Amino acid sequence: MSKITLSSSPSPLNLFFILLLLLHPCEAEDVGIYWGQNVEEGNLSETCAASKYSFINIAFLTTFGSNQTPQLNLAGHCDPSTNGCISIGRDIINCQNQGIKVMLSIGGGSQDSYTLTSSEDAKNVSDYLWNHFLGGTNYTSSRPFGDAILDGIDFDIYGTTSHWDELARYLKSHNNTATKTIYLTAAPQCVFPDYTMGSALNTGLFDYVWVQFYNNPSCDYGKGSIDNIVNAWNKWTTSLKGAKVFLGLPADPAAAATGYVPPDVLASKVLPIINKSPNYGGLMLWSRYYDKMSGYSTDIQASVLCTQQSIPTCRSHDSGFTQRYGYMSIAGVMVYDGDKNIDAKCCEIICWNNCSCEAYALVNHNNNTGCQIWGKGARLVRASGEKGEPMMSIYFVKHKVNRWWIWLIIGVGGALSLPVIFYLCYTMWKKYRVKVDRKMMKKKLLHEIGGNAMLSMVYGKARKRKNKEKSSNEVEIFSFETIVAATNNFSVANKLGEGGFGPVYKGTLSDQQEVAIKRLSKSSGQGLIEFKNEAKLMAKLQHTNLVKLLGFCIERDERVLVYEYMLNKSLDFYLFDSTRKNLLDWAKRLNIIGGIAQGLLYLHKYSRLKVIHRDLKAGNILLDEELNPKISDFGMARIFGLRGLEENTNRVVGTYGYMSPEYAMNGVVSIKTDVFSFGVLLLEILSGTKNNSRYHPDRPLNLIGYISFLK
Repeated sequence: MSKITLSSSPSPLNLFFILLLLLHPCEAEDVGIYWGQNVEEGNLSETCAASKYSFINIAFLTTFGSNQTPQLNLAGHCDPSTNGCISIGRDIINCQNQGIKVMLSIGGGSQDSYTLTSSEDAKNVSDYLWNHFLGGTNYTSSRPFGDAILDGIDFDIYGTTSHWDELARYLKSHNNTATKTIYLTAAPQCVFPDYTMGSALNTGLFDYVWVQFYNNPSCDYGKGSIDNIVNAWNKWTTSLKGAKVFLGLPADPAAAATGYVPPDVLASKVLPIINKSPNYGGLMLWSRYYDKMSGYSTDIQASVLCTQQSIPTCRSHDSGFTQRYGYMSIAGVMVYDGDKNIDAKCCEIICWNNCSCEAYALVNHNNNTGCQIWGKGARLVRASGEKGEPMMSIYFVKHKVNRWWIWLIIGVGGALSLPVIFYLCYTMWKKYRVKVDRKMMKKKLLHEIGGNAMLSMVYGKARKRKNKEKSSNEVEIFSFETIVAATNNFSVANKLGEGGFGPVYKGTLSDQQEVAIKRLSKSSGQGLIEFKNEAKLMAKLQHTNLVKLLGFCIERDERVLVYEYMLNKSLDFYLFDSTRKNLLDWAKRLNIIGGIAQGLLYLHKYSRLKVIHRDLKAGNILLDEELNPKISDFGMARIFGLRGLEENTNRVVGTYGYMSPEYAMNGVVSIKTDVFSFGVLLLEILSGTKNNSRYHPDRPLNLIGYISFLK
């Protein structure tokens, strides 16, 4: 682990920051080491004091099995035959007190000196290891390491394949009586599956497995590629889900023929991939001697410490550092890598990767090395130093301004506006649907009135409206805005009267043409059927004694008919008024009678359609400026076939007093229906009195009854 010192006496804040720095997951890997094969590697106490290792395998118990006397070979560190390794036992206890697990590694490189010939042989070896190195007390000779109890047994086995699984089971069975957990570890080759240890590893009894990724070109690092390592690593970690798997590497190029991975490559390329495995454990190095000579474990920690990690949760892409000059209010934490100072880039990365870091500065400004870090609570003091030293260049973390209140307003505003937005969207959608429905209804209505020709006139490219002059027979489709403008918004002053269909207004179009505008009333007894009927008929019928339909309006829910304006209103306006009736002399009355007869004859015989008016009365006879009659109000008219004589209907409409008896009582419609109404109208014109007036004090007779009475 990187060496950390203080620039001055630590404050409680600095101590807390150091603790956070030490616990940061990016700054240290669990590292294991094999110790005991070279006297120049230093003693075990020195190895543990280096504070670099979490696991130490004492190597090796090289001779055992097949009724051989077990022998420990520590390459000159001590002589077990003379009980010379008792002092190592004290070092073991000291290492364990530092939290380091110390294992005994059995096997080693000389595979001819160890073997298991049977299950009994495996049990005997297990009992020996239990009693002489672990927690057992039934030993026949002195314990090599005295009272020290090792943490477990490491299998570094080559060659033979039999009974290693049984040895593992026997060793694990001692956990039933052990005072501390017995750990089993193994060091298989990286080629998967391992030929020697495959059956033993399949037992699932091993707690730690350090796979040797060296001296095997098919699965170790070579030619700058990490693919072989990654592929083999995935196989091992997938297979050994119950064990922590370590990446076994040589600590120096001289330690192995192949497979050496430079520390920077390991930190920047290999570790970011393999440490994502859920059962990743750390690194196992061969060996302490080579690690001490090369400083590989130190370089690893420095490389990891100085390697840019993924963006921490406390940082963002637009974060960075800003340079300021002055002094800090409290002492910082000095971070060194052994005897070599960390450079400027590494110092920046250390601060960036640690969420507790707020600022950093270089220690040695001459060569831009060394690293001093400040945590939260430190502040910049711009005053010059007491001794006149130059001010320091300090780099502060740029924090993104916390605009929480803006997001709060946006969130609350968004939450409050959602119902409004939904309401507006719903309203707009509803209006759109109404508009579409009205348009479809308008098309349907136009088709019912005038067929495809009417639709072509309104929507087609060859609309005659493009021409400045329209033919005399053309029916115009007026907009509702035109109707409103013509009637001065349906002003009372423009109102001419009111009938069954609705009010009638005088209007003036934009070309100053005067028109009569009949608007369907919502409370009218007549409705859409009558409107369509009248529009359809009047668009097709043309006669001098029929009121001319100029056009209509079917926008929105409005149903409006536009006629030529009749200056002298209707016949009843003159006929039944005691003063105005004098304007109708006999010549004019005969002219009116003749005109009505001509109009009826056209409807019944000479028009393209045989039409029965069904509501012929004085109020439906309009008079032009010369008092010429024109039949109007065809809303209740009925169309017959050209050869039709009479029909029956359940819908009896018209005005009582003008209806023929067979029509009023039995619903029989024929030409006679209009002839009867014409006869009543003829009597009214000749007598100047209404049909429904009383003519005898003793009998409630109408005009027809009175004439019959006179007979």
